[in-house]
Amino acid sequence: MRHRWLNYLVVGALFGVFDFFYLQVLGKFPARQIFGDSPTGQAARFIVMFLLLNLGIWLVVVIPVVLHETRVSRSKLLSAVAGLAVWCTGILTYYLTNAAQLAVGVPGREELSFASYRSPYFWQNWGNIVRSDILGGIMEYMAIAIVGGALVGFVASAIYIRSYPQGLRIGRTSLH
Repeated sequence: MRHRWLNYLVVGALFGVFDFFYLQVLGKFPARQIFGDSPTGQAARFIVMFLLLNLGIWLVVVIPVVLHETRVSRSKLLSAVAGLAVWCTGILTYYLTNAAQLAVGVPGREELSFASYRSPYFWQNWGNIVRSDILGGIMEYMAIAIVGGALVGFVASAIYIRSYPQGLRIGRTSLH
């Protein structure tokens, strides 16, 4: 049992790192040129870029975990906790990846690179970044991860259990 929960946390951690870099790539996508600035283009851009590619990616990672937990435990509550665990771990590693990238150095934020640690304001700058950007971001999105992950986990589990009350049977084997 412990191994599967550790696996869920690893999935969430890997996803958090992936999402950090994925959003950087997504930010460079020429959506305005593709969809245009008309009201229809703006709506299409919102649906495709924000709902599907930005928020939808969080469902892609949590649904398989939740369905696995549902098959193993047949518990909507444990499935909700699995969804919550994946999303919360993803948020934590997203912001830790952000901090690591700043520490290594990014253009325009050289004052945060560890190569600048002798600067008289280095630690003050890092203190501000940790409080506002890192911890502030974690606090802001952790509530969403807790509620959203639990809700998605519970609903997906309830749908699965209702659709497959005896478990999913494939041939002679049963996947519980």
